Amino acid sequence: MRRIDVRLLIGVIVERLSEIEECILINAREMSSLWSVLADWTGSEDEEAWVGSESAFASVMESWVERGYLGIYEGEDWPAHEAGRLVPVGEVHEMLTKHESWAYSESPTRVISLLPGINFGDALLRVGGIRNPPESDLRGV
Repeated sequence: MRRIDVRLLIGVIVERLSEIEECILINAREMSSLWSVLADWTGSEDEEAWVGSESAFASVMESWVERGYLGIYEGEDWPAHEAGRLVPVGEVHEMLTKHESWAYSESPTRVISLLPGINFGDALLRVGGIRNPPESDLRGV
């Protein structure tokens, strides 16, 4: 059986993603809190610098959640996927349109964090336009 070298594949795909998609991908792999996506995007921890960025990220995130590429979790502590809940697809739009969901809190009572979804591997292949990776990109197991 052969497997794809995921590190190599991610490097190829990151070059083909939009900057917003790349930011989401990296934050999902890091199990980041939702607010940190905006901090990374703007390069600032000042929430005023984040204003206006939420909607661009929300539309991509919502699409990725529907496809199973991204999981959004809500819980009392970070990382929310450990003791929290996976936010159902039907609740994602409303959550991402609320400014409070994106806000940083020093002592949060609710944490929203990202994690790659169940179809994350498919996302890497589809977004990268790779259907049958070349033999040189495969590693024997």
